[in-house]
Amino acid sequence: SPSPVSSSSAESPGPKPSRWPGTAVLAVIKLGGGDGEIVKAGIDLTTAADAGDVAGLWGAADGLIPVIEDLLPAIDPLEGFDRTAELAGHLRTAFPLMLEGATLLRDSITAGDAKGVEDGSRKLAEGLAAYAPARAILADLVLEALLQQRIFTLSAPVS
Repeated sequence: SPSPVSSSSAESPGPKPSRWPGTAVLAVIKLGGGDGEIVKAGIDLTTAADAGDVAGLWGAADGLIPVIEDLLPAIDPLEGFDRTAELAGHLRTAFPLMLEGATLLRDSITAGDAKGVEDGSRKLAEGLAAYAPARAILADLVLEALLQQRIFTLSAPVS
């Protein structure tokens, strides 16, 4: 006798989610993973600034740079897909500001350039503020991307 619970998506009632491009799925998942690193850097920067810890500021800025550099290419696959285009727009604004600010902050600390430290801190703060709306969008999209990844996995032909 048939089971009342079916695992077949063909038999499940209700609307089916539309498929995302695979590159968008992977990009959103990557960005979701990087989000925690960005948040941690923001906390570390604030803690170091509040404590007047110049070495901590340098370390937080230096650690953020490769994170942003690694995440920048993940924006491209998002731009051509309606569901993720808004996120891409926010990230295109936020990531360059964050990268420029973190680099200027780190390099200015190294050079003993107080004005550069101030300018880098300001630019980095602008980038983090511009990132805030992206985080809200990303939180929703990560769940959808994980579902999409599962759909791809379940519908992949078995060899």
